[in-house]
Amino acid sequence: MSSPHRRHLRNYLIDKSLQLRYVIVVTLVSAVIAGGLGYLLNRQETYASETIIKSMTNSGFMDHDLVQQVKESLHAQDRSQLTIMLIMGVGLMVVLSGYLVLMTHKVAGPLYKIGLYFDRMRDGKLPKVWPLRKGDQLVDFFEQFRAMDEALRLRTEKEIAALERFVTEAEKAGLPQAGALGHRVDEVRALIKEKQASLQ
Repeated sequence: MSSPHRRHLRNYLIDKSLQLRYVIVVTLVSAVIAGGLGYLLNRQETYASETIIKSMTNSGFMDHDLVQQVKESLHAQDRSQLTIMLIMGVGLMVVLSGYLVLMTHKVAGPLYKIGLYFDRMRDGKLPKVWPLRKGDQLVDFFEQFRAMDEALRLRTEKEIAALERFVTEAEKAGLPQAGALGHRVDEVRALIKEKQASLQ
């Protein structure tokens, strides 16, 4: 029994320039906002600690050792809170970046798929367009693309049927196989094969 297919990060980076640019910009903006808020919060906490220490020192009611213990305790709490905010900030950036990679994958995937279909159309093919995966974005745009492809395939099928009828009628009429007229019928037969191949 074959093992299930494992997805790697590179599988989610279909269009690296588009996806990574978007991820980096959004992550940097979020980092600046989170960093600014964290700085203001830490500054406020440090100011509160310094105010308490200064008030205790100037009060004269507490001995020096007790003031020193409170001072060390407050500073330790400030450092602990700063460490927690840094860890949470880094964790938030990692989670946000991962989420953005997944979300941009759901946009880049359909665009990549459409690009492949366009490449085949450029080469004279009209491939059958299959639906997007569940969860992909750009569904409305993709459905319009599918409708266009179906319309082109239907028109090509009608053209093939009309050309085949022409060849059949030409054969029934006993048109000569040689000469200019026969050559034109052969060209129509070749065109039929070309159009049939485009639908495969």
